[in-house]
Amino acid sequence: MGAKAALVAFGDVRAAVRGGGVPDRSAAEAVVRALRPGCAVEPVGDGELVDEIYPGDGFAYVAVFPDATIVCDQELATVPVPEHVLEFAGDRPLRVFAQHSGSGWLAFAEWAADGTLLRSHHAESHDQYELADAVALEMFGFTAESPPDDVVLHGFRVTRPDQPELDAAVAEMVRHGPRRTTIGPDGSLVPITEPS
Repeated sequence: MGAKAALVAFGDVRAAVRGGGVPDRSAAEAVVRALRPGCAVEPVGDGELVDEIYPGDGFAYVAVFPDATIVCDQELATVPVPEHVLEFAGDRPLRVFAQHSGSGWLAFAEWAADGTLLRSHHAESHDQYELADAVALEMFGFTAESPPDDVVLHGFRVTRPDQPELDAAVAEMVRHGPRRTTIGPDGSLVPITEPS
């Protein structure tokens, strides 16, 4: 199965994990609505970070603690980071970490509390395991394969307004075989035109 993660963190995750406590569900829902504007948001069951560090498509898992807000969401854990996510960080440090060891994908970025970009990386290579573990340990105090098993996250089903069109595009790609696409500025899939 390999290591997978889709993690966005505002604030000090290490302190939040050490402090424990029960996160606030209503605050978590407000975070999802702010970070996924225009989407329908429906609460689902709670989960734990160890199980939801890489949630399925269409789901977000969030924990709001005094020291940090932790968001697990494949669509948000991207580099470059959407501008509204940077704005949501306000005066808190922001860390984004996405890993999929099956494809070799690794992306991470980190901003200081004053908004200064400290580092950014995104590449696809099957030779990044050590880098991924080192970065995750430094950012959060744990790796994608060894997150704490006692951090509760509140779950939400998140449906984009263009979900039917996106589902149709995915079905078309499956039907016709792989085609090269990229993600457009609005998050939609855009075909890459091959030179003739």
